Amino acid sequence: MAKRKLTSLRSVLLRYLLLCGGGCALILVLWWVIFMQLINIGFLLPAVASAQACADARETVASMTADTFDSLQISDLCRWAVVQNDTVLQTNMNDRHLKIALNAFHGGSGNLGYQYDVKMADGSFCLLQYDYATPYADPALRDTLPDFQTCYILLLAVLILVWLGWQTHCTVRTFAAETSRLNAAVDAIAARQLEHIDTDGVRIREFAVTLQALQTMGRELTDSLQSQWRMEQQRTEQIAALAHDLKTPLTVIQGNADLLAEDALSADQQTQVEAILRGTERARHYLAALRTAGAAPAVQTSLASHALTARLAQTARALCAPAGIHFILQEEWQGTIRAAENDLLRAAENLLDNAAAHTPRGGTVTLTVARENNRFILRVTDTGPGFTAAALARAGEMFYTDAARSDSTHQGLGLYSARRTAAAHGGTLRVSNTPGGCAELCLPICE
Repeated sequence: MAKRKLTSLRSVLLRYLLLCGGGCALILVLWWVIFMQLINIGFLLPAVASAQACADARETVASMTADTFDSLQISDLCRWAVVQNDTVLQTNMNDRHLKIALNAFHGGSGNLGYQYDVKMADGSFCLLQYDYATPYADPALRDTLPDFQTCYILLLAVLILVWLGWQTHCTVRTFAAETSRLNAAVDAIAARQLEHIDTDGVRIREFAVTLQALQTMGRELTDSLQSQWRMEQQRTEQIAALAHDLKTPLTVIQGNADLLAEDALSADQQTQVEAILRGTERARHYLAALRTAGAAPAVQTSLASHALTARLAQTARALCAPAGIHFILQEEWQGTIRAAENDLLRAAENLLDNAAAHTPRGGTVTLTVARENNRFILRVTDTGPGFTAAALARAGEMFYTDAARSDSTHQGLGLYSARRTAAAHGGTLRVSNTPGGCAELCLPICE
């Protein structure tokens, strides 16, 4: 197929200007030709006819007196007024023209037409006034029809406006057709249907270049999304492999803890073994969560915040006591929230685990449960080194670990899991420094 010739945007605009200018010039020429033909065939009088009529009337009026003045001897192309001792004796002028004529007669300014002040035989004056215009040749038409010159000029203006409007409409349609293809291309990219981008009907070169750029952007975007999908798949596979590898050591720990629980132990030893068993049970829940990463969120049910807080406090004490860390519980609100219990527990325990892992011996971990602006706040703070600026910006990304707050036992999944859980509940995960580390789950309260 032959390569289609494209028009530049400059050519389109130049064509628009030439058509507008050339069309207006042609309308003006035709308007003038018709105007002159109307004069030639006698339908109109030339513009000098009124002036000539007033010039002829000057000699006639000069020989008259106020008493012998005969208006029939004056052409109806003239407006006249007989004035004696500043008194208007006769006139065919309307009030407006008469006021102008008298003003000009007394040396004023502002005369809209042309005027002769003719002194009559008895010393009176006849004011002759005319307009430099093209009147109808037939006096009957002058009395019944609107002023021809005004109407004809209005007709010229209307014709020019119609022509300019039509050319503008055609040019706008051209641009609208081009921009509609751009909009269709954007919609096709959004729908990931690059084959629906139409570049065949484009007429303007700049729009064709833009469409080609959109095609390229769409392909690159598709490639990027596919690459991101492959990366997500790899992450999911890594999580599955990690969960599988943890099963064996976890089973060993739980088996040995069960054997220890069967022996005669002191009260402190029994407490420690029970803490180990609870920890392994939690780890089993974590493994189950890792194996279902990316799955649909769990069903949310009504949950008493106090029961949730009690379980989290028990977990926090088990995490802090062996490390010599003080734990403080601040339960400022009790009520009912709607949440997926296991998911919310796991997210909060991740925050507590991170805080305990990064708090030095003798430090403090604080769990605060509060209500702020109809939102359930579960806040965990510690007296550790806090987050770096990079961690504050990237906290919650899968496999991201903060160099200042990480060690080989953390794989960057805790905050990621907490962020996903918060999002599934319509809330957010926020991290900050106070100046130690602070992480909080903010969930809407649906009572």
